[in-house]
Amino acid sequence: MSKGTFQTRTDKHWVTEHNFFDDVKSQISLPEQVRIHDVTLREAEQAPHIVLRPDEKIRIYEALDELGVYSVEIFPIISEEDKELAKELVKRKRKAKIYFLCRWFKEEVDFALECGADGVVVEGAGNTTFGKYVLNTSPDEMYKNFVDTTLHATKNGLFTAVMPWDSNRGPIEFMERVYKGVVNEGGANHVVIADTFGCALPQATTWYVRKLMEWVPGIPVEMHAHNDFGMATSVMLSAVAAGATVVHTSINCLGERAGNAATDEVALGIELLLGMKTGLNLNLLYPVAQLVSELTKIPIARNKPVTGDNEFTCESGMVAYVIDKFAKSNMPSQAYSPETIGRDGYNIILGKMSGAYSVAMKLREAGIEATKEQVADITALIKAESSIRKWSLTETDLKTIVKAYFADQLVTK
Repeated sequence: MSKGTFQTRTDKHWVTEHNFFDDVKSQISLPEQVRIHDVTLREAEQAPHIVLRPDEKIRIYEALDELGVYSVEIFPIISEEDKELAKELVKRKRKAKIYFLCRWFKEEVDFALECGADGVVVEGAGNTTFGKYVLNTSPDEMYKNFVDTTLHATKNGLFTAVMPWDSNRGPIEFMERVYKGVVNEGGANHVVIADTFGCALPQATTWYVRKLMEWVPGIPVEMHAHNDFGMATSVMLSAVAAGATVVHTSINCLGERAGNAATDEVALGIELLLGMKTGLNLNLLYPVAQLVSELTKIPIARNKPVTGDNEFTCESGMVAYVIDKFAKSNMPSQAYSPETIGRDGYNIILGKMSGAYSVAMKLREAGIEATKEQVADITALIKAESSIRKWSLTETDLKTIVKAYFADQLVTK
């Protein structure tokens, strides 16, 4: 059982080599390259409560460009302010391409043309049940809307990706007709699968991507997914493993309901678990996540993968011991080091789960000398205090405990 050439263990990361065994790789059909299409500028405001000012959106675009995403997506039609922002963004365009989300209306495509957008993502209902009960539209009308709008965009020279939303719940026969129609009649450059309600298994995503590639050979497939079942990242990786060349992601998972696939999780997964380059500067993942969190006023969950505070924070005595030993050998103990994503290092904290090793380490950092027996006593006091507070302790708390402990020893003596 041989493995590929990807280096699973370096001084910055250490992932399982199982991902690269031939028996595993034989189930995977990776594309030649994969691009990150970041949808934060659109999806963030679709998340409940969030409002971003034009200058904040410009700052986020600049940060995404510095991060190295291939393209971003905006939705200008939402307001007059957003229309003006769209024009300003195009004027300030950097390396990251700017795509306008356009519903299946030609006038929205015309606005993209007027502004000089790099391309459009044409969206509309892919689910005929939605068309019937919400839009009062027949499948034939839905099909015509997609094809006509796509053709209008492509014949005017716009790069055009077509995204029938809720296409994972749309009848498969209708979806085949739509995807073939927008390519063969509309000239679409790319086609997008939208798992709008996040309810497709990774295996189902792999099947769908491969099926779509059969329907429209040679046309790149993109993947858009939401996180309602907590599977958006795995769905994105499954799509790439099946041959999808573009993944739609959002900083801090921001988006409708539970949000979209997280840019940081997907990019790191593609690079370290699939062994492909994304073009992203991974060491900017954490700083960009912090910036977007500040601007949106949505804190990053402590236990969020990659950018959450808990990822490189440790209280458990044994884990702290392992981290310290590996660090002294210039090796990562986890799948990737804090520096990989732009964090400063591990944060060893004190609490109920602390062991004598980490307490001794913290005492040394504070310039406090203690014998092995004293460290054991102080460790017991830290555990007791943490249990009372039901939380970890700060460096100030440690010094208070130490001061009281040595004062008691002097009194006893």
